[in-house]
Amino acid sequence: MLALAADPGVATWVLVLLALAGAALGAVTGRALAVADYRIESDEAGAPPRHWWWPAVALGLLWAVVGWRIGDLAGWAALPAYLLFAWLAVGLVWIDADVHRLPDGLVLPAYPALLVLVVVATAGLGDWGALVRALACMAAMYALYFLMAIVSPSSLGFGDVKLSGLIGLLLGWLGVGEAFVGLLAGFLVGGLIAVVMLVGRRVGLRSHIAFGPSMLVGAFVALV
Repeated sequence: MLALAADPGVATWVLVLLALAGAALGAVTGRALAVADYRIESDEAGAPPRHWWWPAVALGLLWAVVGWRIGDLAGWAALPAYLLFAWLAVGLVWIDADVHRLPDGLVLPAYPALLVLVVVATAGLGDWGALVRALACMAAMYALYFLMAIVSPSSLGFGDVKLSGLIGLLLGWLGVGEAFVGLLAGFLVGGLIAVVMLVGRRVGLRSHIAFGPSMLVGAFVALV
């Protein structure tokens, strides 16, 4: 397990810059997502989401949190991987909540991109065992989600399976404990969301609820 930054090592102005940069990128991302070009003919969806502003708020907050927790780990070499993942998370939450699909066009290219960044982070850290642990957690989480999708295809889709590998990679690089907490937190968040939506009569007992957002929230819960 790697020792994450505990705030004093990261200057406040760095966190402010990260928050502002994240908010700016989030605003551009929200505007692009609001066009709904990600939709395909098989998607069953209503009017595209109009609240383009929330990705700016979410990404600004996430980049500040990532800067606070990852900080100058591995001589700042680890930070880019987690910033990229935060941006990816915001986009995937938007899309999955809208059309209940995690597009391969975002998830699959993230594998080589994040793998390269994790290798760079490992080189900066100088501990290649972290890379081995990250790859092992990626494979383990992917295999677990794959089995669950086979057993209960109505609960998990293969988009969730593909996303699980990315979460396992990044949390596993930090430690097996982080990966385990991220896994459990994802299911806990998913259960809480389901209960809230049922109580609020937003869904029925047989409704499908997008699980990707819960997985991603769980990953950041583990990070924090």
